[in-house]
Amino acid sequence: MPRWLAHLLVVVGWLLTPAVAWGASYFGLWLGALVAVRLSHPLVMLATAVGVAALSGFGALWAWVRVMRRVPHLLSHHMAPRASEERAAIAAAD
Repeated sequence: MPRWLAHLLVVVGWLLTPAVAWGASYFGLWLGALVAVRLSHPLVMLATAVGVAALSGFGALWAWVRVMRRVPHLLSHHMAPRASEERAAIAAAD
């Protein structure tokens, strides 16, 4: 994998962080609303929906940031060596 592509993937991944958190909180709000429909008090219904949305949004954000912190290390195994390191990499492969 070319180095520029690996760096682009890392940048795009970090730029997607708000979209992942927003999508997870939206899904959590939908799921919380499904659960809250069975309740009788409106404020409890609202608190349930908002609570599930917050938990899912922050949970997804926490997981995404953990994954994105590991991406450079994972991509480094697939990156082509730099031009200055090319001969050393070829010699090490032999």
